[in-house]
Amino acid sequence: MLFFKKALPVWNTGLSDPKNVTLGLCTASLKSGLYTFKAATSGFYRLFVNGKFVHFGPARCAHSYFRVDELTLELTEEENYVAVEVNNSGINGFGQLCQEGFIQAELVSPGGSVIAATGNGGFDAYMLSERVRKVQRYSYQRDFAEAYRFEGDIHGWRVGTPDKNAVLFTPDNTGARQLIERRIPIGTFPVIHPKSRLWYGSFISGVKGEVYKDRSLIKLHSPSDGLLDGYEENELDVHLSDEAQGFRYTTRTDDAIPCPDELSLSSGTYETLVFDGEHTGLIGAKLVCLEEAEVCFMFSEVLHGNDVRPIADWCNMIRLDLKPGVYEYQSVEPFSMQYFKIACVSGQVKVSDISLAEVICPEKITASYTGSDKDTAKIFEAAKQSFLQNCTDIFMDCPSRERAGWLCDSFFTARSEKFFTGKNDIEYNFLENFLLAERYPNIPDGMLPMCYPSDHYDGNYIPNWAMWFVLELEDREKRTGDKVFTAKFKEKVYKLLGFFEKYENKDGLLEKLNGWVFLEWSKANELTQDINFPSNMLYARTLLAASRLFNDANLAAKANALYEVIRSRSYDGTFFRDNEVYNENGVPVSPGERTETCQYYAFFTGTATPDTYPELWHTLITDFGPKRAQKGLYPEIYPANAFIGNYLRLMLLDENKLYSKLIDESKDYFLYMAERTGTLWENTGDYASCNHGFASYAAPMLVRAEESLK
Repeated sequence: MLFFKKALPVWNTGLSDPKNVTLGLCTASLKSGLYTFKAATSGFYRLFVNGKFVHFGPARCAHSYFRVDELTLELTEEENYVAVEVNNSGINGFGQLCQEGFIQAELVSPGGSVIAATGNGGFDAYMLSERVRKVQRYSYQRDFAEAYRFEGDIHGWRVGTPDKNAVLFTPDNTGARQLIERRIPIGTFPVIHPKSRLWYGSFISGVKGEVYKDRSLIKLHSPSDGLLDGYEENELDVHLSDEAQGFRYTTRTDDAIPCPDELSLSSGTYETLVFDGEHTGLIGAKLVCLEEAEVCFMFSEVLHGNDVRPIADWCNMIRLDLKPGVYEYQSVEPFSMQYFKIACVSGQVKVSDISLAEVICPEKITASYTGSDKDTAKIFEAAKQSFLQNCTDIFMDCPSRERAGWLCDSFFTARSEKFFTGKNDIEYNFLENFLLAERYPNIPDGMLPMCYPSDHYDGNYIPNWAMWFVLELEDREKRTGDKVFTAKFKEKVYKLLGFFEKYENKDGLLEKLNGWVFLEWSKANELTQDINFPSNMLYARTLLAASRLFNDANLAAKANALYEVIRSRSYDGTFFRDNEVYNENGVPVSPGERTETCQYYAFFTGTATPDTYPELWHTLITDFGPKRAQKGLYPEIYPANAFIGNYLRLMLLDENKLYSKLIDESKDYFLYMAERTGTLWENTGDYASCNHGFASYAAPMLVRAEESLK
């Protein structure tokens, strides 16, 4: 497919340091009319018309492949300018690929003529310097945090009036790229504002004391940690996390009022605002600097210690150094927040029009909650928000810490996509990315990355999550009837099964799996050494799924034989045990450890059914669930966490038509989350992400339950 008529991929290839580079492109003045804009890039870009934000892109793709955005732009002024700002991080991570920078963009007139094309004229290209390049990573998983030095008309280049911050240059042709269609719609980026000001006060900065240093700071370029890329501490021009931890808040006045149109801040003062729940988007604000100032934006999903917590395993802080003048700021990438603090470290500044341009699912939501139960309605809305914020171009785990496309999570989110939109286009892109990659750097041949597109610099992988990939293929085929797409994955699936064969013992059980053998964030994850039965249960179901997808009777026989071995070795007469470990004589013995999660794996995978293990099923349904701890039942069975144990439980209730119980337990599992953040969380507590894509699957289960009970 020919995507561009004249545009060529270009970049400034002569830079000695290719990290965190920002380029700008702008057309000459254009007449009014309908224009077509196309772009592909290795980084992230924002599109502007007459200086106003229009679009954030692109949709991410596999190594060496790049999706092409296509937009129709209606230009209405007598003179119009189309500008593109693109940033290429040049570093590895979970949510982006480390690839050489390029931008390929083209603007076509209403009559079909190419008005501007990279490498062929029509765009002025600028090196942009207001963003501080040498900053710390936002997190171990994502690329750089954001800090800026603003002076003069920093955005004049977007409307044809560049100043000294925009250096005109001639970009280099970087050579052809493999281009692919975006497929999913272009987003609309609705703008929202904080609902109220919660409190204000004063603070001092530069307080010395013990500071937390995330691994993204202290483990850069460490061979033992897989050569995480970025800037070393001694290279940083600003040190955001240290600075944030040096703030001491001396006064606070709680005064919840509607958010003022304008906030006036002077040295050592701050304001704290709140949105109506957690949202994700590009942070925007207008700043009038009256006296040279430093302003910090800090944000978080929830309050910790009744305050915003900008620093943990991430850096929820943006620093703006301002010379006197008027500035319109917008972040380069999306961030997630419910609470937003503005701290004026020095100087004097007025801040207005604080906003988020939401980066959310571009598909139209067709599902709605029509019931009358207010609690269920809250959970439904929280599930919808979790879906919207995590299903932008791929299925993401969370929109904050990682923005990464995780397997296993995707099994559940794909079902949500079908429910909320009636489509599975994002899933198509998500799976296609795995298909396009011929090889994944740093992980064994045949294995799939735990999340993608990403560069797994640490060589880590989750073999269990690769099994979920096969289960999702089967689930997708059932949902869509698309056998053609499935067939494309046959070679990849069989290579994966070949990888696992190397770990089969004489009984057919997987043992001593390499990689990160992950079940969930609970005790179950500590019982994975040697022979882990939940992993083997999942393997049996994977073999069975592959046998059905590719009509392979041998795989079915192998799966059924494995099921029998697991049942005989794992079940102790009351519960399924989690593992066996080898003793000093090389004999596998069971420590007798049992987790709630293991029981759910047993029933989900078909190792057990309510008919074959009726007593265990009755015990699980009657005595387990969200209220087991307060009842004091079976304390010797380690509890499950949200993902994946509690979701498997709810799925089992759903599949077995225990709808009243599903509704009641969903309220226990999710209502407190929905009421606190308006989203659903990664774990049962707020110590990690409070907005996770897989959690959106609560909505279709609840709706199905309520409709079945009518």
